[in-house]
Amino acid sequence: MRKVLIATAAVLLLAGFASAAPITYSFHCAGTGNMVKDSPVVYSGNIDTGDLAPGIWTMTIDDAGWPAVGDDAARWAYLYSTYYTYDPVGFLWDGFFQQNLLYLNKTATGVMNGDCDMSIQIIDFNMNGIIDGNECFDGLSGAVIIIQDGTGAYAQLCGNGTYNGSYFRDCAEASPTYMLDNVDFNMQLDLEDCAMGAEASTWGAVKGLFR
Repeated sequence: MRKVLIATAAVLLLAGFASAAPITYSFHCAGTGNMVKDSPVVYSGNIDTGDLAPGIWTMTIDDAGWPAVGDDAARWAYLYSTYYTYDPVGFLWDGFFQQNLLYLNKTATGVMNGDCDMSIQIIDFNMNGIIDGNECFDGLSGAVIIIQDGTGAYAQLCGNGTYNGSYFRDCAEASPTYMLDNVDFNMQLDLEDCAMGAEASTWGAVKGLFR
């Protein structure tokens, strides 16, 4: 197993917030998930340090229409052909999974819900344009939008953020495409109190921009 450093995703800028002092939450998440083996696809784990600790997190990816689990080769082939593109200059494949459901829960404090995208990079170490058996060290990054539907201490908040970090998984020559196993990343949210001035029409526009 090997850890790979992950590049920070670009921040998604949002308009239409109420005028209020910004609130920044920074925290660390760790957990597991697997796109090939699991359906529904849910990455989940603990928030173990930072502003939302202790707590839990999940990212849920809609796999409707994907080949059923059980045939790893067919499921991976579909993911590769549908979501991945190859960069012949940077020598990597980029898999982009958009509009995934994000759930953050700080114990005994409150819940935040939103959307996040996920970008996975597979590095082409020998630069031959073919995913070889040892090329299963991937990268992960994403942008986040927190919708105004939280609970508890977070009921009034809305905003955006990013996550970045590293993950690792078993890298067997015979099975290089089992996707993510162990995930480790930091997330930062830049939020505001949107109790006033964030009309439903504004949020509809924001969601449309993210999609």
